[in-house]
Amino acid sequence: MIVCKVDEAGGVLTMTYSQHVGAEDMRRCLGTVRDLMESLKPGFLLLTDLSSLESMDVSCAPELGAIMGLCSEGGMLTVVQVIPDPNKDIGFDLISRFHHHPPVKTQTYESLAEAIKNLLTEPLDIAPTEATSI
Repeated sequence: MIVCKVDEAGGVLTMTYSQHVGAEDMRRCLGTVRDLMESLKPGFLLLTDLSSLESMDVSCAPELGAIMGLCSEGGMLTVVQVIPDPNKDIGFDLISRFHHHPPVKTQTYESLAEAIKNLLTEPLDIAPTEATSI
């Protein structure tokens, strides 16, 4: 199962993976992310939480790549990954090398609490959401 949400300000897209994720779950997630893209502002952060993920089918890779491509095209600047067990890393780093243009800043943490703490204490490089002309 995958739960996708955007914060009210449009600055954070959260994707929480749990239990077993199959190709159909990932196809639904891709559709949800397409729908959510208009709520996100350029310079947004993607937070992926694999804390409750048990397993993911290899057949999810094409849709996962498409999600990464959508996020990159939508102006994502930072990816924060919560991967408590390195054996559950489903290839985000590898996939991101092919789908993030330009490359984004990636931070990986072992727990969601650690990720939130660092996000609250370290400023992120966020692009301005509006351009001003003189």
